[in-house]
Amino acid sequence: MVNIDMSKDFTQNIPQEATKLKKLSKVTARYMQMDEFKDSDHHTGYFCYNCVYFMKPNHCAIVTDEGPDVYDKSSGEIAPYGICALWEPNKEEMR
Repeated sequence: MVNIDMSKDFTQNIPQEATKLKKLSKVTARYMQMDEFKDSDHHTGYFCYNCVYFMKPNHCAIVTDEGPDVYDKSSGEIAPYGICALWEPNKEEMR
């Protein structure tokens, strides 16, 4: 086991440009707004609502609201009933 002294001062810094991350496009994230599930219980299943990246009421921390989804549909939001390939479970929201 390696013992690392975290109290040491290091000389290397993260470049400022690296801390300015850009959100992914909906198409890159394979986001789909599934209107068929608009009235479903969003606490069950792989919906954006149950994802750790979802920010209520209709945003995502890592996917942009703008632009078209994989169906070439632009809604200007991340719907709670949407789904994407980056989904990570938010156990506090799931039933």
